[in-house]
Amino acid sequence: MERIKGLSNFHTHCGLDDGVGTMEEYVLSALSKGFGALGFSCHAPGSLEDQWHMDKKDFPYYLEEIDRLRTLYRDRLEIYVGLELDYLEDTEELVGSEYRDQLDYTIASVHLMRHTKSGTYLSIDGPVVEFEALLQDNFRGDIQKFATHYFTLQERMIAQHNFDLLGHCDLMKKLNTDNKYFDPNSTWYRKAASHLLKVASKHNVRIEVNTGGISRGATTEPYPSMDMLSECSELGIPVTLSSDAHQSSHIDFYFSQADDQLVQVGYRNLDVLQHGMWQTVSIV
Repeated sequence: MERIKGLSNFHTHCGLDDGVGTMEEYVLSALSKGFGALGFSCHAPGSLEDQWHMDKKDFPYYLEEIDRLRTLYRDRLEIYVGLELDYLEDTEELVGSEYRDQLDYTIASVHLMRHTKSGTYLSIDGPVVEFEALLQDNFRGDIQKFATHYFTLQERMIAQHNFDLLGHCDLMKKLNTDNKYFDPNSTWYRKAASHLLKVASKHNVRIEVNTGGISRGATTEPYPSMDMLSECSELGIPVTLSSDAHQSSHIDFYFSQADDQLVQVGYRNLDVLQHGMWQTVSIV
């Protein structure tokens, strides 16, 4: 089995969505850290028009700039173009799927739920006021129903769509500092999370180990949690390591510790894009 040639990160944002800085700044950071590959994955343009998704008018530039950077740094770094696609529960749409034939890979994520009172989409990982509105108005304050629905939405997305990476699959915990809303060790929560992982395994889904919550001070562990990651290992679910970088200095944030945690729960390999293909490489 081939050993990974340098670090890699395939969950990368920039100033075209809710990240900071130019794509070239991320490339230069990757080069300075000894990366072998870097993939960009801005929030896909489409029906969601807000401040954190890429604007449709910027997508041609996104492709052109990545192509320019590929050419400029082709002898030093493999650069890939992707998008992070959002699942919408009412239309069952994976926003951005129409761009798939122009991409090297896709990340599928659930960030949003339909708010019954306003008819708009609100985020589960953004402003607390939005999380609270969903909890109170959609689920009458029942956090068990809220969290279970979140995992169910991912299961529906997996069954209905094809993609390369399942993004931050327990993002529900981002605002749960000090177990404010729920205890992740409770039987009901572990059962819902476990069911998602079994569905992912059945559909041969690759899951990202995402360190972005740690870099932004929201969590003390990656997504998914160590308990979930241990079950991923038992189920033989392939994983890749991502930083979900929103600034160039974070492209390898917590990677060394995450590698140790992966080995601790039984992983010996990661999936990476290398030479234009997803390949399994050794981390030990």
